[in-house]
Amino acid sequence: MKNTTQFQTLKTSKIAIAGIVSLVFLNGCAMTKNKENTALVTKQQAQIETILQQQQQILTTLQSQPDKFSEQDEAIANLTEQLDGLGAKTPVKKTTPVVIPTTQKAKNEAADKVILGQEEWVWIDEFQTNFKSRVDTGATTSSLNATDIVKFERDGRDWVKFNLSHKDDNEVFPIETPVVRTVKIRQTNATKALERYVVSIPVELGSIKTKTEFTLADRSRMIFPILLGRTFLKDIAIVDVAQKYTQPKKKSNPAKKGAN
Repeated sequence: MKNTTQFQTLKTSKIAIAGIVSLVFLNGCAMTKNKENTALVTKQQAQIETILQQQQQILTTLQSQPDKFSEQDEAIANLTEQLDGLGAKTPVKKTTPVVIPTTQKAKNEAADKVILGQEEWVWIDEFQTNFKSRVDTGATTSSLNATDIVKFERDGRDWVKFNLSHKDDNEVFPIETPVVRTVKIRQTNATKALERYVVSIPVELGSIKTKTEFTLADRSRMIFPILLGRTFLKDIAIVDVAQKYTQPKKKSNPAKKGAN
């Protein structure tokens, strides 16, 4: 249908051009008073004849196209019929997309760690006693309230003895332990760096049982005798600052405490 319409349109254009040619020719005859007008009319006639020849070639080409288009339409119809048949015989399998949450890995890692609040009870088995501690993610190393610190040598190694005081009842617990290393800390209001000893002490907090490093410092003016920093928390705990004492307070064994 589309090709037939194009053919009719071009045929109509041919008739229109022929009419224009006649008008131009008549005008040319009316204006043949001199040689210049005659030459112009002759040139125009030649151009119009060229256009008519081109139109005739287009019409001839279009006349041969319907057969080709019919063959193409028939081939397309056959292919469409074959596709419809395949679609009816072969069921379409619906696949359900699998969505993997991007936070799954983080959730798995968090599930393996202990949740701590900003305040927790730390158990030191040697003394069969719980000590209040402040959980501070801003501090690198943990810290103990140590007073009366004395450094000495034992078996060729540096040792230190000090008193760990309990804030609740002012009870004092003497400790002797090897020095792991010495660090220098410069406070904002001090001109000279302070030298502090670092010791390693076994502690328990809920299900956590580990030996961690503590910097010895006088925390008598602090509310908490123990501060837990990132070296203790790394890879084993997550801190929820909105909570306090999330882990149970361990009960002492009177028999073991008496033995100490």
